[in-house]
Amino acid sequence: MSVRDVIYDFAGWLQKKAYEPPKIQYVSHVEGMEKWAPPVPTGKFMPRWFKELPKNFKTDAPLSNEFQRTAPHGIHPDFNTHNHTIKSCPGMQDILTIGYTMPFWANSICTVTLDGANILTHSSTNDASVLGAKDGEDNGDYCKLSTVDPDALEIHEYLKGKGFTTEEIGDWRKFQRRPEVLPRWKTHPSLQYSTMKEHLPEEWCKVLLKLETPWRVITPPGYSVLYMDPTYQFDPVLQAMPGILNTDYWNESNMFFFVKQKGIQFSVNFGDPLITHVPIKREKIPLEVRRSNEYEQERDREIFHYMSSFWQGSKAYRKALSVFGYTQKKQKKGECPFHKK
Repeated sequence: MSVRDVIYDFAGWLQKKAYEPPKIQYVSHVEGMEKWAPPVPTGKFMPRWFKELPKNFKTDAPLSNEFQRTAPHGIHPDFNTHNHTIKSCPGMQDILTIGYTMPFWANSICTVTLDGANILTHSSTNDASVLGAKDGEDNGDYCKLSTVDPDALEIHEYLKGKGFTTEEIGDWRKFQRRPEVLPRWKTHPSLQYSTMKEHLPEEWCKVLLKLETPWRVITPPGYSVLYMDPTYQFDPVLQAMPGILNTDYWNESNMFFFVKQKGIQFSVNFGDPLITHVPIKREKIPLEVRRSNEYEQERDREIFHYMSSFWQGSKAYRKALSVFGYTQKKQKKGECPFHKK
């Protein structure tokens, strides 16, 4: 082996040693947030319906007339050969565990007006001084009042009910101090999405709810974060609006929601899943549309034959990663987890 080969081998070893796998970071300026309200892998919010779904469904229907003639009692379900539910679908398994999901760090009650044009929010805090509370005294219900429209009639009526005159009300915000942990609910002016409003379902609110968060999301250079609604959670009121942020340099993680009902009051509770973040590499891939070639057709047949060797597709689907093309081995510190066979 030449000196040059030795140098190349050493350089390759050094590069592997220095390799750090990309990671996503969540940082907060609020003390303790990382302990009691941290974002977690999405699999921690597995929907209850999916947990309760059996892997196989029961039915009295025969598999086929031909099969019934030769095996009248069928195949025992313990063999797991048929009647698979979507719990065995690898696509469902992956979408329900991808990325990281941010839970709510407080408690809020949202009141939507009958016309869906305004929303009032009450939010809990551990250190609240609210409208009507006397100086030096704690408020009994530890509740704050905020609104998407500071000049809304509901706000003035609320303050008058607390004994304030119109002259005393002035700017209602001067009566409040806002702890950092307080969730800040807002909206964007409807003129910013005027052409979208007419396409929203009739029963939905025409205002888009915004939530400012105490978290900052940091990804490595070249990585962004895809914002998406927590998958298959079926929240009856809130639906997170999808979007993409370049979190390698813009770390603010505010989120937006569609409100799917008017004239209701609903709660957003501590620990509820709000939004799912999926890190993605910011890379343009050229588009190519053509007819498949012989190699691609042969590869399709190989994979199809392989998948047909198993009773259900999910097991073969997982193993195909190592059977065709690439293997994934247990990652060691400073080492890339993938290598070509």
